[in-house]
Amino acid sequence: MGKEAGVCMEYILETQGVTKKYGSFVLDSIDLKVPYGKIVGLIGENGAGKTTFIRTVLNQIKKDAGIIRIFGLDNVENDITCKKSIGFVTDECCFHNCLNANNINSIMKHIYINWDTNIFIGFMDNFHINPMKKINDLSKGMKSKLLLAIALSHSPKLLILDEITSGLDPIVRDDILLVLKDYVTDKNASVIFSTHVTSDLDRIADEIAFLHEGKLIFHETTKTLNKRYKLIRCSMEEYNKLPKDYIEKTLVRGDEYIALTRNNGVELNEGSVCTPSVDEIMLLYIKGENTP
Repeated sequence: MGKEAGVCMEYILETQGVTKKYGSFVLDSIDLKVPYGKIVGLIGENGAGKTTFIRTVLNQIKKDAGIIRIFGLDNVENDITCKKSIGFVTDECCFHNCLNANNINSIMKHIYINWDTNIFIGFMDNFHINPMKKINDLSKGMKSKLLLAIALSHSPKLLILDEITSGLDPIVRDDILLVLKDYVTDKNASVIFSTHVTSDLDRIADEIAFLHEGKLIFHETTKTLNKRYKLIRCSMEEYNKLPKDYIEKTLVRGDEYIALTRNNGVELNEGSVCTPSVDEIMLLYIKGENTP
């Protein structure tokens, strides 16, 4: 649990009724609470509103309605104060290609009061990044590691990641995930991790927030999701024997029926039953049909 100005707070980020309209798209009244010391996976298809939500949290775009509190503070009225304790990483490098890690270190120590050169150098060593090598000469994976190191070297309380593992090989992704897990544990910090690589969230996320067409479909702990849902793969004949009251969504692929069911303690003997992955839950919610 965090503490600001002597006041204990349960949530590092809290949004209430956050709304933003872009043409025909509406980020629709998002209520989200992110606890201290947790990794929250933000999932949804392209255009679901993930980046729009992140940009409203960071006050990069103005919300049309709602309240956003970071560390218990209004994110607009306390914009600079909040951002001093936030790390933000996207899949695009915002530094000029001619710079190297040593140049960036010299720049950042004049921007962040809490910038720690020793921490930054430590990340360069751990990530095997040559501090004299220009950004232009780094691989995509090395650029992602460099950006993460920059974000972490001023010891942020909240780390917001937008698709940083997209397009990276499994080895680089594993390195990044291990760093995130250790950082949250050591610092009691929180991470909002927006990604399409949902297998990463299966590994490290404590909670999942699912956006679809601008609406928050659910925000649950991974433990709750694992207990709540079962996935059944079966034939049409087997599907017709299932208790329809328990079926949330159904997807038909050729002769195979894939059903997302609520786990109500009823033993289901039809088809192949397993605990669904985050990817499978999202797929069924987006492409699946409601049970008649």
